[in-house]
Amino acid sequence: MTEQAQRSEIRDWVQAIVVVAGVLAGIWEFVFKEILLPATAPINLTTEVSVKEAGFKGPSSDKSQGQLEAIEIFVTAKNPSTRNVYLLNNCWYAQGLTIGPDQKSKSWINDVNNNITALRNDEGAYYAVKKSALVGAGGLFPEDQWLRPNEAISTSMIFYVPQGAFDALYVHVQMPTTAVMNSVEVVWAVTSENACRLRLFRKRNGSLAEEINNYAAAVADPNIVFQIETSTRELSLWHSNSQ
Repeated sequence: MTEQAQRSEIRDWVQAIVVVAGVLAGIWEFVFKEILLPATAPINLTTEVSVKEAGFKGPSSDKSQGQLEAIEIFVTAKNPSTRNVYLLNNCWYAQGLTIGPDQKSKSWINDVNNNITALRNDEGAYYAVKKSALVGAGGLFPEDQWLRPNEAISTSMIFYVPQGAFDALYVHVQMPTTAVMNSVEVVWAVTSENACRLRLFRKRNGSLAEEINNYAAAVADPNIVFQIETSTRELSLWHSNSQ
């Protein structure tokens, strides 16, 4: 083989290697961007919650006594992440609050400081929550539903409270999700504090298995990727003199 032929053959091999390397680089870029990177990306769920008075029942012979007031809750859930988000059992509950005057001493500020990290803090210098009662609760979306990237779903519901019985409503919405279908299941229970408490269980072969108490570990676990989105709203039931 002449020297020129050898150079030509080497050039052909180099060109072939460059082409193969380019193809492999393209395949790797596709696999990395479209498969590996999305599979490790965090999931997310955002919720928008609104609560409003939906009206009173018409007057009756006994005036307003025993009449009900309708309250409407509207919830929108959206998946802004790059992965599918699978909905778990979700919950909303509403507490009716009775507010009364209660002028505090200067020491009440210390109580606020001690409880500033609590879930709720309805302390004020001139009032206090005298009573809290669970007045409504339920689910929002089916647990076997999932949201694709940038997909959103909405729902609304109406519940009723005795007219004039409460000063305000506190509405709490909890939307737990996972990135891995059939990995976990949520069970809800009403607590003595008139709230709903979440319990998380691992699923094996479609059935409940051991309870998961470490939610942070469930968030970091790639076989679960647990998340919970929580929203709260308060609605005053006081009416102005013009109403």
